Amino acid sequence: MKSFILLFLLLCLASFPLSLYAEYSDHRNRNVDSLEHVLKTQKLEGEELMKVYQGLMNGYLQTDSKKSSHYAKLGIELSEKHHFYSGLHESWRILGLQAYGACLYDSAQHCFDRALDATELMKTDKRYNEENIDNNLSQLYGTLGNLYNIQGKLHLALDYYQKALPIFQRHGWKESECILFYNVGELYLELCNFKAAENSYLSALKAGKQTGDSLMVCGPYSGLAMTALNAGEYKKAFEYAQKSIVYYQNHADEEHENLLDSYVLFSRIYQLGFKNLNTAQQYMSKALLLAEKADAPTNVSDAYAQQASLCLDRKEWLQAIEWAKKALDVNDQDPQHNIGVYKTLAHAYSALGKSADAQHYIDLLYDTMEDQSTSKYQSALSEMEVRYQTLEKEAQLRDLKQRHSVSQLQNWLYISLIVLLVIAVVIIIHVGKQRRRISNMQSRLQGEAEERTRLGRDLHDRLGGLLTSIHIQSEDENIQKLSQLATEEMRRVAHHLMPASLKEKGLATALRDFCRANPIVSFAHHGQDLRLPEQQEVMLYCATHELVNNALKHAEASRIMVQLMIDEEYAAIIVADDGKGFDPDTVSKNMGLHNIRERVELQQGRMTVSSSSAGTEINIEIPR
Repeated sequence: MKSFILLFLLLCLASFPLSLYAEYSDHRNRNVDSLEHVLKTQKLEGEELMKVYQGLMNGYLQTDSKKSSHYAKLGIELSEKHHFYSGLHESWRILGLQAYGACLYDSAQHCFDRALDATELMKTDKRYNEENIDNNLSQLYGTLGNLYNIQGKLHLALDYYQKALPIFQRHGWKESECILFYNVGELYLELCNFKAAENSYLSALKAGKQTGDSLMVCGPYSGLAMTALNAGEYKKAFEYAQKSIVYYQNHADEEHENLLDSYVLFSRIYQLGFKNLNTAQQYMSKALLLAEKADAPTNVSDAYAQQASLCLDRKEWLQAIEWAKKALDVNDQDPQHNIGVYKTLAHAYSALGKSADAQHYIDLLYDTMEDQSTSKYQSALSEMEVRYQTLEKEAQLRDLKQRHSVSQLQNWLYISLIVLLVIAVVIIIHVGKQRRRISNMQSRLQGEAEERTRLGRDLHDRLGGLLTSIHIQSEDENIQKLSQLATEEMRRVAHHLMPASLKEKGLATALRDFCRANPIVSFAHHGQDLRLPEQQEVMLYCATHELVNNALKHAEASRIMVQLMIDEEYAAIIVADDGKGFDPDTVSKNMGLHNIRERVELQQGRMTVSSSSAGTEINIEIPR
């Protein structure tokens, strides 16, 4: 859940003298009426007029976007006339926020770039000191970090967070530090790195408490609730969510969009954690009322997507489709958000028997997931992980450089060298263990494949011959029919244990033959007609074989869909059914999912399991 409301708060706060921050304990509204009265009744010029424009553009930022933009444009005109570079920065920044809030990200980027240009001009003007410039730069760095964050450009987002944090810490700006750590937590939450997200939110909470500002702790509590929810810790999620919603309810006029997010959060907790759809819907009814007057596409779209999910759980297929499409109409620029909506639409259309529409959204789902899984994206995530872990250390080293002598820095370098040597030894030991584990696993997989081939051959040759002999020698017609049926079933089982077509014609052909053997199992092949390495094809075939058999035995499903997707870089298998579902945390070991996951990870792949009362979907993806 991307909270650009917190972005607004950060930048609104930064527009006022830092010494005044502590005064904003429970309120954020500016006295815009009195400022407009001053504008109408007094003849102001120069810097005095610019201060009024700044107060109005910030005061209307969260309540009236048209008025806020109007005064920002007047501020640009006045600033360019009198070379008020700080006012020019502020005016362009406010226009960028308006574009950001409307999901016009290219326009927002343009405005923020112009604000950066104005800040560069401040460096050449003696009217502005280092603190003025740092204040403006840190605002923009945090803003650009959020802008790239919400677009999924995570390595760029972290670049700007990394530039902003040392400035916040150097000046002791705890409000800004709190919100920056909150947004880094949002970034990690999107990556499903729940431990890192929790640590970031806790850092935000610590900084927020130091401000004495009751609003500053609400965002971190909401983030901790989302982290606990995604980690399956529903009671903890509920407790954290309660700590944040109280403030929003007491300031509903000022914080209606955050209150909207809180209602959606409670709805998800009751839906996923407590399986109480009635209470979940009660919260969503409140959220939808707020959504009607909210001017925040991201928040509104998130609410519509949650309503669609509730309809899906209640098997209200048409309503689920209606709400999901509304979610996309409001905001379709967030890939992670779109993935959830596409799943809802695919499930709903599939339940209605509209296979063409279901396939359309399955294709969109695959394309979006593929875009999110490119090598460039994965490389960016790896780079981001390393760089964020060093972010605070680099800030500390910069301070040490200014405060300590060369000899003290040398001591730190010696200590770091020793630590690196210890880490290197640990890594070498770990790599050795990992290589032995991989070797053992590969040997075991090869042995299992050979055993399946031998078992299939023995069934066909030995048991098949015995059944054929019984059929020929017996004069009882019933026994002859029974032995014939047993022979056919035995040959089918023996064939699908390790079919010859897998080695001769490839994975797609082998899976198609396997699925055809059962009337409720369908198969679809997307992408290119490429062969995979033999070990990968054997692993994917055996995994699919086991997943389908699990669904046939346990799911009580009426339909099972197997999809194979192959391109130049990745291969993926999706096995989905409309059965009764299961709890992956308690059932996975009994169903052999743990063993399948282990084999997938051996191929540097990943497996995800999504299951509810509406059915189960298991995704396997491996690089070629």
